[in-house]
Amino acid sequence: MPWKPREPGEVPSLGWGVLEHVSAHLPAPNDETQPFVFTDDQALMVVEWYSIDPVTGRFLFRRGVQEQAKGWGKSPWAAVICIEELTGPVVFDGWDANGRPVGRPWGTKGIPPALIQIAAVSEDQTENTFAAGLELLQANGGRAAESLRIDAGITRWRLMDRPGYLDPVTASAGAREGQRLTFAVLDETHLWREANGGVKLAGVLRRNAAKMKGRTMETTNAPPMGEGTVAELSAKAVSEGKAGILHLARRPSQEPQQDWPQDRLRAALDEVYGDAHWIDRDRILADVADMPWGDALRFFFNTPSAAATRAMDPRLWSSRLQAREAPKRGTRIGLGFDGSVSRDETYLMGCTADGWSWPIERWGRPQGAGPDWRVPRTEVDKAVAAAFERYDVGRMLCDPPFWRVEIEDWIRRYGEEVVVMFDTNQPTRFAPAVERWRTGIDTGAHTHSGDEHVTRHVLSAALRKVHLKQDDEDGRTRFVLIKSSGGERIDGAVADVLAYEAAMTMPPKRNVLRAFAA
Repeated sequence: MPWKPREPGEVPSLGWGVLEHVSAHLPAPNDETQPFVFTDDQALMVVEWYSIDPVTGRFLFRRGVQEQAKGWGKSPWAAVICIEELTGPVVFDGWDANGRPVGRPWGTKGIPPALIQIAAVSEDQTENTFAAGLELLQANGGRAAESLRIDAGITRWRLMDRPGYLDPVTASAGAREGQRLTFAVLDETHLWREANGGVKLAGVLRRNAAKMKGRTMETTNAPPMGEGTVAELSAKAVSEGKAGILHLARRPSQEPQQDWPQDRLRAALDEVYGDAHWIDRDRILADVADMPWGDALRFFFNTPSAAATRAMDPRLWSSRLQAREAPKRGTRIGLGFDGSVSRDETYLMGCTADGWSWPIERWGRPQGAGPDWRVPRTEVDKAVAAAFERYDVGRMLCDPPFWRVEIEDWIRRYGEEVVVMFDTNQPTRFAPAVERWRTGIDTGAHTHSGDEHVTRHVLSAALRKVHLKQDDEDGRTRFVLIKSSGGERIDGAVADVLAYEAAMTMPPKRNVLRAFAA
């Protein structure tokens, strides 16, 4: 009998049968004498993950991302899904007499056996999900393992009565290209990067699952944006509307702010943790008060964010606004120049010796400009000449890409000790300038005019560690500015960094009389 929805918009799912199978075989984590029962939130996520097309019976989702706050239960949830993928009714097998979908296990009725992998970038991380599943199987003297006919070893699992396997794998060991993978958990993908082999491992696992009509599920905390992790790349794929990716995430309705009162922060935690009754909200609030706010947002409020890797706190930037007139003729200043060709914006920023910055000129693509529009280089050159004519420029730092010819000409005109090429693509050079800039804002040594365009760019900028393995809070860790995952422009922020660096490193005024020129 064909599928018959019981209410408008209902989608068939094998998840209901999976939930029944779980309760019939697995024990509750906190009381092994009772059957395993998901919370309502977790159960509905199982149902959604196993949703199928009402005509073809194919799964609606080929990939999943289980992104939740710390303590919510990502690893136990994924462990149960692994056990079900090994033994449960997870393959579509038609419709029953009432038009409800029926499932069967892998390795039955002529379909291939289950091959499941729990993958991580290190051996310790595979323990998150594997150990949670092993504990369920070994409870009650191994009653669940015997009932499901699983040989549950401490390093791998095997089915006793038919082929079926579950193995942990790591990026160092790799997952061999071409394995007949039916399901994989990609554990803690906010830690999977290009440098540690995580991005490559994710690609191999997904390809191996695709050829078997298998699927993959990530578990992750809210990822730090701008580091290119697998979790971040998946979030980007979801935001771009790529088909077949289920993103499961409980988030607060509004991004929490550090100055919120305790009752409002607690309400946000209630939104994030839902019916996870084991979470002590008051204890988490106490811990939140002891940690960097960016970490609190990611780990406990499940907010990925630019806030976690944001270069500048909006309130701090706003507090450094000083409404001042542009400096008088002859004032000694530093200049920062960040140039583009057509798509990004071009900025010439000035900064006084006491750390106040303002945009001298800005060139951006006009609204409605065609594809042939280019930054007017002659205008830029005239603006630089006017700045040198009006002010006593002690140093000008210029980011050279696409503007090397003009910068070389400015060096000839104004001197190589004054005009300096400063390549922001060289982290060892750019990171110290970013550190000085952020410290200046933090301490109040660097103030600004409040220009709306510069402000937008500053607040769009994210941080990337120069050495990704270093701890974010290590005092020796250095960062550079990058675009956030949304790709918003940051040219004004880069130019501000350069202008402040120029002003703070320029030599003392050499011609005192010029400062009083009208």
